[in-house]
Amino acid sequence: MDEELQIVDVWSDNLEDAFEKIRDLLELYPYVSIDTEFPGIVVRPTSYLEDYNYQTIKCNVDLLNIIQLGLTFANSDGVSPNTASTWQFNFKFDLHHDMYAQNSIDMLKNSGIDFESHQRRGIDLVHFGELIMSSGLVMNEEIVWISFHGSYDFAYLLKLLTCTNLPSNQSRFFELLHDFFPSLYDIKFLLNERSIELSGRLSLQKLADHLDVKRVGLQHQAGSDSLVTSGTFFKLMQKYFENKLDDQKYQGIIYGLGKSSPATYNPNLMEKDMFQPTPLQINIPNGHGTASYTTINHANGTSSSINSNNGASIVNLQSGMGGVVGTTMASGMGATMNADMANNVGLMNLNNGVSYNSNYYGAATANTSYYKWNTLQNNVIYDSPFTKPKDTPILSDVSLYDKKFHHNVL
Repeated sequence: MDEELQIVDVWSDNLEDAFEKIRDLLELYPYVSIDTEFPGIVVRPTSYLEDYNYQTIKCNVDLLNIIQLGLTFANSDGVSPNTASTWQFNFKFDLHHDMYAQNSIDMLKNSGIDFESHQRRGIDLVHFGELIMSSGLVMNEEIVWISFHGSYDFAYLLKLLTCTNLPSNQSRFFELLHDFFPSLYDIKFLLNERSIELSGRLSLQKLADHLDVKRVGLQHQAGSDSLVTSGTFFKLMQKYFENKLDDQKYQGIIYGLGKSSPATYNPNLMEKDMFQPTPLQINIPNGHGTASYTTINHANGTSSSINSNNGASIVNLQSGMGGVVGTTMASGMGATMNADMANNVGLMNLNNGVSYNSNYYGAATANTSYYKWNTLQNNVIYDSPFTKPKDTPILSDVSLYDKKFHHNVL
């Protein structure tokens, strides 16, 4: 068959037909390689928490929408069906309304992703979640999932399957992961654990080139990348693992999370080769559908402050060494967000919004802190350590000082 026909593009109008064909393949081809394309990394926790890597994933996956999902099917010998082997699911994504990092969108456009088609013909996320739940792909111990640095891949899949935000802690995330994907392997973790000379910051493409895995389609499209992931896994198994893996050692572990995560934060564990840490431009849609753009600068000793337009918006401000700590926050419809960087005050003027891993530091006066906390109403605050400045009320005492501090989930 024509090699290009190995990859089937799936849109809203052929979604159900695609799942019918996939269900017919699972018994003979239960090895499923996965890749996702998503709109980048737009937020980061401002403090280095013990599970910083997971919280970074959670912040972004909760706020962003997946763009593409690629699934490639093979048997235990790495042989794919003689019909189509790869399905590339194209989800609804609107550049005028959805949030994204500009550098990631530019890269995906250069890779041939047609965002006009995603807006017009894209798959509804909820409908996809319903179909994959009944497909036999998940909660099935016979299905073996394969990824390369799969933290975001599985996080977005879990969001699709549960139709809700990711769990607040890493332990619960892995419980859900095991429930939905009882058998999975991460190629990046396999490389690292065996101390193979190709580990470290090696990209999927460089590993594929080393193992002489031929690419079909374009890099940074989910279907093509999942097909390369499949070929790479079986070549790696043959060359380095004698076609046998110790499940106790390798199964169910994702590179950079859980057992594979170091005691201290390492940004290299979080960045796929598609992302550059700086500079970053983020699309922030407002309540009227007009995009508001914010450029975030990472410079030694400096930071940025932001005023958002009306509507749902989020920005992450990070400083360089010696600079002012930034704030990650989001406002709800009609709310205005201000990030006041004076005296390292990290949480300000949030109404009906969401704040991820925000810190309250510094030398603010009692009156300053009182008025700032006075504006916190109906917010969801994740993992927010509160460092008590002198003569400043801590959260447990806030009700004594501020009767308006209510309906907040800490």
